[in-house]
Amino acid sequence: MKNIIYSLMMLTALFTGCGSSEPQAINYGKDLCEHCKMAIADEKYGAELITKKRKIFKFDSAECLMDYVNDNQEQKDGAKLYVINFAQPTNFIDATTAFYLIDKEYQSPMGGNIAPFATEMHADNNMISPDAKILSFEQALASRK
Repeated sequence: MKNIIYSLMMLTALFTGCGSSEPQAINYGKDLCEHCKMAIADEKYGAELITKKRKIFKFDSAECLMDYVNDNQEQKDGAKLYVINFAQPTNFIDATTAFYLIDKEYQSPMGGNIAPFATEMHADNNMISPDAKILSFEQALASRK
């Protein structure tokens, strides 16, 4: 009987892997940003990178995620990238399909003034400054190099 239970436990571990492929809730005020090592504090911002081995790295802003990816290109391969949707702060969205509003009126934690949105229309509707612009993930990533 012990062998059967042990076998079932091993199979469960094998099929579930060592982590999740979905983003985990950020524990604001306690979780630390993988890039800048500061406490993640603002619920309107935040990001996660989940490696192909399902290891989760948390970030306090889209710009920290982008800087981390630029510094660790090998982590990007096969990884899932998520950012907090500025319009719905409790929801993660795919970072690679999000639209990034760069506007000095949005004071993101690391000073990049980046607010991620799920749709280009939402980003456009939230522009405040006349010099604001909307970038794709690849454009925003390149602008951080």
